[in-house]
Amino acid sequence: MSDGPLAIIAGSGALPWEAAEVIAPRRKVVVFALAEEATIPDALPDNVTVERRSYGEIGKARKAALTLGATDLLFLGAIRARPDFRKIAGDWETVKLVPRILRAVVGGDDTIVRNVLALFEAEGFRIVTVADAAPELLAPVGTLGRHSPAEHHEADIALGLSFLDAVSPFDMGQAVVVVDGRVVAMEGAEGTDAMLARCKDMRGSRRVRAATGRGVLVKRAKRGQDMRADVPVVGADTVANTVSAGLGGVVVGAGETILAGRAATIAAADKAGVFVVGR
Repeated sequence: MSDGPLAIIAGSGALPWEAAEVIAPRRKVVVFALAEEATIPDALPDNVTVERRSYGEIGKARKAALTLGATDLLFLGAIRARPDFRKIAGDWETVKLVPRILRAVVGGDDTIVRNVLALFEAEGFRIVTVADAAPELLAPVGTLGRHSPAEHHEADIALGLSFLDAVSPFDMGQAVVVVDGRVVAMEGAEGTDAMLARCKDMRGSRRVRAATGRGVLVKRAKRGQDMRADVPVVGADTVANTVSAGLGGVVVGAGETILAGRAATIAAADKAGVFVVGR
């Protein structure tokens, strides 16, 4: 990475700001907060500055980052809906990029990610990963917190990991729920929390007949996934929804899954009596 400032393109949620806080002691951070997505915290470290930009100001953001020498770029935070570029009037810098932007947002989720990253790279940026810029955010190998998987959980974990490996080529989700040797749900476009809500409903309707505490959530990056964007994330909300779904715990891909709000996430798991494990 360069010695200049790091630019973060911030979507929704707390994660971009958590990353900025851990990176700031090492280098200056410029956060480009997407106006349609990001909520800027009231307090930020001294070494962090913020520029709020809409989708229609991509060109201005590009020019500002290059002017500041912020050629290392990190994408973080959720994008809750695909931008409708037909509604963007934009500035002249953005207008010049519109044909390339439109070409970039064609295809499946992974294709779009690769196309958008290539667009920024062609403009002189280096796209960095969380492992490059903020490795502290990634889940380590091993048991986090007081609780460990039972023997019956281990069989479900092995099946979940194998299942995710098998479906990776199909550009599907990053998470699966396995209960007593049966895959009962896979993450789709709705996201992990909505998948867990489905599992809770299935238990309530007796379509899944298992005691509370049986089954696991397994979440990891797809094989061959570009780790510069769309990195799997697990946090305290994930733990709460895992508990609501009646599962015994959460397994994440070590070194490839962000553990957002680590202390709060582990504390939530400890209090609920469920495990969080990096594999």
